[in-house]
Amino acid sequence: MNTGPRPNILVIMTDQQSSHMLGCAGTPHVRTPHLDALAEEGTRFERAYVTFPLCVPSRSSMMTGMTPHELGVLSNAPAREPDEIQAPESLAHLMRDAGYRCGHAGKWHATRASAETADGFEWLRDFGDAPLVSGITDFLGDQAHDDRPFFLVASFDDPHTICEVARNQPSFYGELPTPDLASAPNLPPNFGSQPFEPEALRVEQAAGAAMYGTAAYTPEDWRLYRQAYAHLVERADARVGEVLATLQRTGFAADTLVIFTSDHGDGDAAHAWNQKTALFEETIRVPLIMRWPGTVAQGVTQPQLVSVGLDLLPTICEAAGIEVPHHISGRSLLSFDESDSARDHVVVETGFGPGARPTTSGRAVVGERYKYVVYSWGRHREQLFDLLKDPGEIVNLAVEARHHDLLEQNRRTLLRWCRETDDQMMLKRLVLPADTTDAVRGDIYAVPY
Repeated sequence: MNTGPRPNILVIMTDQQSSHMLGCAGTPHVRTPHLDALAEEGTRFERAYVTFPLCVPSRSSMMTGMTPHELGVLSNAPAREPDEIQAPESLAHLMRDAGYRCGHAGKWHATRASAETADGFEWLRDFGDAPLVSGITDFLGDQAHDDRPFFLVASFDDPHTICEVARNQPSFYGELPTPDLASAPNLPPNFGSQPFEPEALRVEQAAGAAMYGTAAYTPEDWRLYRQAYAHLVERADARVGEVLATLQRTGFAADTLVIFTSDHGDGDAAHAWNQKTALFEETIRVPLIMRWPGTVAQGVTQPQLVSVGLDLLPTICEAAGIEVPHHISGRSLLSFDESDSARDHVVVETGFGPGARPTTSGRAVVGERYKYVVYSWGRHREQLFDLLKDPGEIVNLAVEARHHDLLEQNRRTLLRWCRETDDQMMLKRLVLPADTTDAVRGDIYAVPY
C-alpha cells in the first residue's frame, strides 16, 4: 500500500476502443500520438480484458471492482435500479471518504448516462464530448484553491460513435472526413465467418440487424467502416491530448497518476463483426496505460493478464493509501511483478440484450496461451484457441479430439469460477467436464431453470 504523499488520480476513458487501435500497438492505419506519448512515459498493459464487452456492465465493474453478474448488471438496460447497483463502497465513495475531491465529466453509463451526486462525484459536464475538455479545465483551475488531492474522471464517447456511422445516422461531435476507399485500410486477416464458429453469434447478429447496420456490407463497405473507426479513435486521441496538456499547464502532471483505458472494443471487421458483445479478442481486449512519474516504469509493455473491471479499483486504492474492501477479488497493478504468477487466467462474461425472444449468454476463459469460449446454446458453442499461434481466432481447436484434455481443463476452470462467484445464469448452461460428480450436478440442477 502507498504510504507516501497521496497523488492526484486522473482516469481517462474512451468508449469502444480496441486494444489494437493505438499507433504504439503496431496498427499502421491509426495515428494516436498523444496516447503513444503517454505509453512511452509509462507502462502499457497489452493484455487488458474487460469483464463484459458492453458499456453499462463493464463500467459498473470498473466503479465497484465486482463482476457484472454479482452486480446484476448484464445488459445496457439492467434489471435493477441505479441506486440498487451502486455498492456502498464504490470507487468514488471510497475516494471521497478518504478526503479526495472527486469530479466526473462526460459519459458515466454505470448506469445513468451522466454521473450524479449520488454516485460520489462532483458533476462537471454531462454525457457528450464537445464540452468535456472545458469541464476538466475548469475543475483543474479550481483545484489550485483546494488542499485536497483530486480523483478526476474524463470519459469520452468517441469512438463509440462508429455505431451511428454503421447505421448511416448523424455523426456526433462533428463530421468525419469524406470516405476514400483508395486510402482505407485493407480487411483484417481474420475477416469473414470462420469454420466451426458458434451458431448463436450469427443468429444474434441477424436478429439485431438494425442495431449493427452491417447486414448488407460488401468488403468495400467494411474497409470504409475501418477507416471511419480509425478517424474516430484519432479524434478521441486529440481530445485526450487536450486533457493531458491542461494537466501539464496547470502544474499537476508530476504529482498525478494517469490511467487510460476503454470499456470494451469493437469488432473492426474481424470475423465480419462490428460493435461489441461477442467474445472476440477485438471486443474484449482494451488499451490500458498508466503513467505516474517516479513510480510507474517508463516505456514498458507489460504482457501479463489484467482484468480492467476488477483491477482498476484496487490499483487506485493502493495509490491513494486506501484499504481495499475485503470482497474485492482484483489486484493492484502498482504491485504488479513480471514474476507474479498468481493470475493465470481472466474470465469475461457476455449476454445479448433482453427482449421478447430467448437470448444468448457466454463466458470466456483467457489464459496465458489458450482461450476457451462457451455460449449458452447452438452448434459449435464451444471454442478453443491457441492465441500464440492463432491470435486472430481462426482455428477452433475444440472440434479436434487431440485437444480434449485441454478442453476439459478449461471446462473445469470455468465451472469452478461460476461456482465460486455464484454465476447462476451461466452455471446451468456450461458444458460440464466429464469428471463432474453427481453431487455437483445435483447442486447445479436442483432448480433446473
